[in-house]
Amino acid sequence: MGITVTPPANRWTGFLRVVLLAFVLCWPWTASANPVSINPVSLIAFGIVAFWALVVEAGVVAILLLFAGLAPLRTMGGYLGTNAAIFVFLFFPMMQERFFPLWLLEVGVVWLDATAIQMLAKKSYFQGDDYRVVSARQAWLVSLAGNAASFFVGILASGSPWVSK
Repeated sequence: MGITVTPPANRWTGFLRVVLLAFVLCWPWTASANPVSINPVSLIAFGIVAFWALVVEAGVVAILLLFAGLAPLRTMGGYLGTNAAIFVFLFFPMMQERFFPLWLLEVGVVWLDATAIQMLAKKSYFQGDDYRVVSARQAWLVSLAGNAASFFVGILASGSPWVSK
């Protein structure tokens, strides 16, 4: 007569999915590393922290770009690869050599990430049906939000927001 009863098993399935998602999202909290002073003992921990920071950043950027009509999974994958290349080939070597102050490097990374966001958004592969053009201001703000999330993952994993000399 139009009345449907949901069996209890379906309610538990949704709950278990949420618990599993929470567990996976909290997994980076178990790692600890200091990205500024790397020794061979902490190299593995640093790799874990860097990986999860990049994944969190790509996820935040993909979610925010969803509002501009970009395909989230494709955007996350494309941004993850681009951001990893920026980190490995530009940010990390410059941070280790201490050419520039850390804050200046972070501003440069936000700018490069914003440029990457605009380049990815222009490709039809990443665009959804309701795509709207991503402006430079929007790309900058999305990049800033993603980098802030990545920075906070690093803070949580290292245990302190400052670096001692």
